[in-house]
Amino acid sequence: MKFLPLAIACLTGAICLSCSFSENSGSHTETVSSKVKDKKAYHLGEEHAERLLQYANNEDALQDGLLDIRARISNIRSKLGTQAAADYERGFTDYIRTNNDSLARILF
Repeated sequence: MKFLPLAIACLTGAICLSCSFSENSGSHTETVSSKVKDKKAYHLGEEHAERLLQYANNEDALQDGLLDIRARISNIRSKLGTQAAADYERGFTDYIRTNNDSLARILF
């Protein structure tokens, strides 16, 4: 239980940092639109957040779920691009913020 805040902080930091990297280069110059362009990716992020909330009381399952989300974001970015990855992550974070504000305060 003592490691949950540290693990969540590390995962959140990795997610936040990954959004600032460019899809084609290592620079930080590419910005992602604040509007959702890939609604399928956004809704998929919401769906995965909904599943993750089922494990909100199980620390190990929650950590595994967060690692899975991070892997999905990286996979979407490499296969579909930065915008789709950002929209997926946006759907995920919006759903968590809307449906579990105490977890959202810890994660984001």
